[in-house]
Amino acid sequence: MSTKLRLRRTSVSLLIMTLGIVLAGYAAVATTNMRPPTVVVTFNIERVTADLTERADAEVRLRELVTKIQDESEKRVQAIKSLQEGLEEAPEAEKEAIKEQLDQLTLEAMSYQRFVEMRIDNERSLMFRDLYLKIQSAVVDISTENGYDLVLISDDDRDIIINPNSKEAKEFQVREQIQFQRIVFSSSQIDITDQIVTHMNLEWEKRADQ
Repeated sequence: MSTKLRLRRTSVSLLIMTLGIVLAGYAAVATTNMRPPTVVVTFNIERVTADLTERADAEVRLRELVTKIQDESEKRVQAIKSLQEGLEEAPEAEKEAIKEQLDQLTLEAMSYQRFVEMRIDNERSLMFRDLYLKIQSAVVDISTENGYDLVLISDDDRDIIINPNSKEAKEFQVREQIQFQRIVFSSSQIDITDQIVTHMNLEWEKRADQ
């Protein structure tokens, strides 16, 4: 085979390879361009939580619990007051025993108060944790039904707040809040807050009717 013929065949082979690479590149670009755009939506979790019927019902139950606790606390306080009043009129020989009883009741009242605060705090934390998990589940359902690809919690309307009573420097408070800011702007057209509230309230009503 002549040298010219070999060169010609080599050139043709290189041309075919080059065309193959170029066509493959165009195919990849075409495939990327055909992919639908990502659908991004946002919601305000504070508004969702505030507007849920389930939260309102939970708050009612918590208020009932707080009322019972307050009644019990008031009974303990009244018992201490009655004992204090009786101390002044009691015979000298009985005063020491009454004082010991007063000390015991006071310690029990203080312990009960700490227990109450911890229990109420625990109940509220469980309530918000449960609501957050249900919001997550609702967001997954709504996104699956509507074809949302990415759902973000919007914080673009959150104010930078300085607590004058905090031990932390004001500069640190401001910079810390800025650091945790995630969304600077989101259009109301992609906000699904009301959609989530409606979905969750309907689901809560269904469970209540069962």
